[in-house]
Amino acid sequence: MQKRPNPKDKQRKHKKSICRIFFKYCLCIGFCGFVVLFSVLLYFSSKLPDLKNLKTEIRTPAVTIQTYDGKIIGSYGDLYEEVIQVRDLPRHVPQAFMAVEDKRFFHHFGIDVIGFLRAVYQNYIAHRVVQGGSTITQQLAKNILIVEGVVTHYDRSISRKIKELLLAFWLEYKFTKSDILMMYLNRVYFGAGTYGIDAASRKYFNKSSKKLTIFETAILAGLLKAPAKYNPTNHPNYAHERALVVLKAMEDQGFIKDAKKIEEMQANDAFVADTKPSKSCMYFCDFAYEQAKKILGDIEDDIIVVTTFDEKKQLAAQEAVEHYIREEGGNYKFSQAALVCLSRDGAVHAMLGGNGYSVTQFNRAIQANRMPGSAFKIFIYAAALEHGYQLGDMIADTPVRINGWSPGNYKWRSRGAISVLDGFTFSVNAVSVRLAQSVGLKKISRFAKKLGIYDVSVNDLSVALGTTPVTLKDLTAAYTTFMDGKPIWVYCITEIRTKSGRILYQKTKDLTSGIIDSEVLDLSRKMLRSVISSGTGRATNINEHIYGKTGTNGDSDAWFIGFYDPPKAKGFSVGVWVGNDIEKDKMASNSTGGRIPARITKMFIEKVLSSEVEDERVTDEKGQQKSLGAMLAAKL
Repeated sequence: MQKRPNPKDKQRKHKKSICRIFFKYCLCIGFCGFVVLFSVLLYFSSKLPDLKNLKTEIRTPAVTIQTYDGKIIGSYGDLYEEVIQVRDLPRHVPQAFMAVEDKRFFHHFGIDVIGFLRAVYQNYIAHRVVQGGSTITQQLAKNILIVEGVVTHYDRSISRKIKELLLAFWLEYKFTKSDILMMYLNRVYFGAGTYGIDAASRKYFNKSSKKLTIFETAILAGLLKAPAKYNPTNHPNYAHERALVVLKAMEDQGFIKDAKKIEEMQANDAFVADTKPSKSCMYFCDFAYEQAKKILGDIEDDIIVVTTFDEKKQLAAQEAVEHYIREEGGNYKFSQAALVCLSRDGAVHAMLGGNGYSVTQFNRAIQANRMPGSAFKIFIYAAALEHGYQLGDMIADTPVRINGWSPGNYKWRSRGAISVLDGFTFSVNAVSVRLAQSVGLKKISRFAKKLGIYDVSVNDLSVALGTTPVTLKDLTAAYTTFMDGKPIWVYCITEIRTKSGRILYQKTKDLTSGIIDSEVLDLSRKMLRSVISSGTGRATNINEHIYGKTGTNGDSDAWFIGFYDPPKAKGFSVGVWVGNDIEKDKMASNSTGGRIPARITKMFIEKVLSSEVEDERVTDEKGQQKSLGAMLAAKL
């Protein structure tokens, strides 16, 4: 008799069949997922940077701009110091960073799962990103990817996150926790172009990171959240508040016992160095930086650039320009002014490229080519003197008409004929044009080129009225030549050396002979002095040692170029330009070179001379004290 099938056995077999099929599908899906995941990991791993020299190749060189006496006035590139080992730092330094950035640093494998889930929950509740979950390892990975150019700083893609995670895992596998912390502290950004704990310590506290106090460390650790906002130089109150947050985190983690007591004991002693250079001197620093690159080419080491910068002259320039823009800018309808001060051999002592470096870094002293107007006439008259004219020679001052062109004389009543000296002193256009006709534009062009002014047209008589575009720097340098007749090559760097002291460049003295005939030079100086004593530059007539010329280009540009040249002092030249960046924005019709530019020059020279007198007074007092001390010592 055949045994009847048991329904329960069929049901059991059916269930086993379903389980087998499900298992096969899962195995197939898992295998496909593994292949896909492996392919993805392989793809993104191939996009990671070469990490063979990760611990040694950290950042790019830095350029430090300083004065002849060692004061730092600017810096470029990534500022950093030596690579610091964690074992060489006080214990509270790594502890502060771990407390505020990654408190479970020694207990995770590159990703803090607990911290990540907490951040996701907090962000979900707030409906925005209020908390991050990145570990120190992840931050180091992100930094490496950005520095190596694999991703950008603003990249928020999933691709970037995958690369970051892969690199974080690799770092945890390849290096010890101490190595990772060392690399992190030496690479992390502390604001103001500063990378690494030692560079930040020297920048903000003028000390090695090996000597940081707990409160100073808290300030630096607090910087990482927002380097600009918590910069201790610019925002000391914010930096202090953020440091308290770091101290509280250190206390909660058991790294310190009493955060409040540490604040009370150390906060007042935390000296924050004033590393913020004057905005006005940054025009000079930019110029020096570009000159250093031209001298060296590729910069491979940290370098120190020693310059000709004179802080007192720069301050005088800034005060004079700011005063007249503030007091007269509205009346005369100008918004910008530039000033250059040179020594008699061409060294740049001060350079102000405009009003508002933070708004635009365009340097109007060296980058703006503007028409100098009558300030160009020195080349016409000096060429005429070289041609044989004398100061007493009479020239017709009646209006000139050449092929329909008839330039006017600004506020000048024709006398019929005036001397060459008066023509220059009162800037009579008709005299300048007639001299240019007589001498010839080729000779004028040749003379101007000797003094560094090129591109002078030899076919257009309007150049006699200053239609050749020039920069303030070049025009000031050309006028500086009239101090002693020698050619001028503008420079601002005296030495470039590495941080270790190896000399890369040193300025040598230019051994040159005069390029202006001594008689022509003497007569030219008399003309320039006459402008100041009785002509259009009377506003600058502080004393008999001031020489110069005004210039006006319609309502677009106003100039004063000249020099201070006393017999027993070094002297200096100064050039001032006033106007608007957009030439269509006209100044007031009476905005001549004899008004605001001449007044700025006067204030500048007065401030410079008063500071020199003050220096002499202090020197005398010190000398007197020294002699009194010597007498007392002798008596004893």
